[in-house]
Amino acid sequence: MRKNILIILLTLQSLVTFSQNKYLSDFNYFWETIQMEYAYFDVKQTNWQKVKEVYSKRLNSIKEDWEFTYLIELMKHELYDAHFTLNKNLAFSFRLIPNDVDAFVSVKNNKYYIKDIRENYTITNFNLKIGDEIVKMNGVNFADIVQWNLPKSIENPDHKVKEYFANLIFAGRHNKPRKIKVLRNGKIITLKLLKPNLKKYNSTLLDYKLLPENIGYIKINNSLGNNNVIKQFPKIVDSLQNSKAIIIDLRNTANGGNTDVAKSIMGKFVKEEMPYQIHERVGLEREFGIKRKYIELLSPLKNPYNKPVYVLVSRWTGSVGEAIAQGFSNMENVTVVGTTMAKLLGAIKCNQLQNSGIRFCYPFEKLYNVNGLPREYFKPDFTTNSYKETYLKALELINDKTR
Repeated sequence: MRKNILIILLTLQSLVTFSQNKYLSDFNYFWETIQMEYAYFDVKQTNWQKVKEVYSKRLNSIKEDWEFTYLIELMKHELYDAHFTLNKNLAFSFRLIPNDVDAFVSVKNNKYYIKDIRENYTITNFNLKIGDEIVKMNGVNFADIVQWNLPKSIENPDHKVKEYFANLIFAGRHNKPRKIKVLRNGKIITLKLLKPNLKKYNSTLLDYKLLPENIGYIKINNSLGNNNVIKQFPKIVDSLQNSKAIIIDLRNTANGGNTDVAKSIMGKFVKEEMPYQIHERVGLEREFGIKRKYIELLSPLKNPYNKPVYVLVSRWTGSVGEAIAQGFSNMENVTVVGTTMAKLLGAIKCNQLQNSGIRFCYPFEKLYNVNGLPREYFKPDFTTNSYKETYLKALELINDKTR
C-alpha cells in the first residue's frame, strides 16, 4: 500500500515538474524574443529586465494554462503598447484598444476625461459627453483602478502610460459591466454602458456615394485586411472620376490591415512611382550591429484620380490606416483632416509559444514618413477635436476651395 502511495506521489510530483518546466520554457522564449526584437524600448519607460525578475517569481505557483496566459498578458501590458496582441484572452481580460474602445479617455493632472466619442457605436445612445470627467467605475474611484493596473517595472509612469491604462479600463473587462459616474458642470451623472458595440453591423467592405455638390465619398468599413478591397476600391474611384473632389473616410479602421490593400487605395491617386514609408529593423542592429533601413515605394494604378482628395482620420484610425494617411499626406492634391490617430507603433511580427500555444504579435520594425517623422507623431493637415467634427470640417474645406 505504501509503495502504491509513493508511486502516486512521485507521479504527481513529476507532472507538476513537467508543467512548471513547460511554462518556464515558454516564459523564457517570450521574454528573450521581446528583448531581442521589440522595436520601441527606446521610447518606453518599461524596464524589461525588471519585468523578468518580477514575473518569474510567479512561475512556481502556476498549475494551469489559464494562469500562464494571464501572466503573459500582464507582461505584455508592461509595454503599454496597443499594437502588441495575444491570440488568447480570459473572461476577465481587458478588451482590446483601440478596437474595442467606444470613447477615448485622456488624462490631465491625474484626472480622466472623455476626449472623443466613437460615432456609430451604441455608446452614443447614452448621456455621455466630451469633457465629462470619469470619477468612478463599478463603484470604485477610476483613478484608483488605473493606479492598481499600472506596470510593476515603471517607477514614475508618465501620462502616456496612464492614458493607455485609462482607455484599457474604460473599454472594460469581458465579464464585467461598465457602470460609470461622470462629473459634468458640478453634477454627478451615473451611466450604465453596454459593452462596446456597433449600432448596426455593416457587412460591406466599402460604402460609397455621390454627395451633394458633386462630392464623391468612400468609407472604409474596418476592412483594410481584406484583399477583396484591392479589386473593389479602384473600380469605385473610377465610377467617381467626374466628381469635383473625393472624401476617403478612414475613421473606422482600428483593426489595421495589410500593405497590399493600402497600396491599392493610394495607387489610384498617383501618376508616377513615389516613396511611401521608411522601415527600420531594430532587432538586427541590437543583435549584430547591422542597421537595416529601407524605403518602400508606391506605384501608380491605371486611370488615376487627379482632383482634390480629403482623407478623414480619427483616434480609431490604426496601423495600416495610419500608414495610408501618412502616405497620402505626401501627395500634392491630398488634404488629411481629423484628430490624432491611434498611434499604433511600427510593423508587427508574430511568434508562437511552443507549449502553451499562445501566439503573440509585436512591433519589430519602426516605421517613418518619408520625411523621417515617426509614424506615431503624424498630425493631420487640419486638426479637429472629435470624430464627428472631422466630416463637417472636410465638407467646409471642399466648399471653401471650390467657391
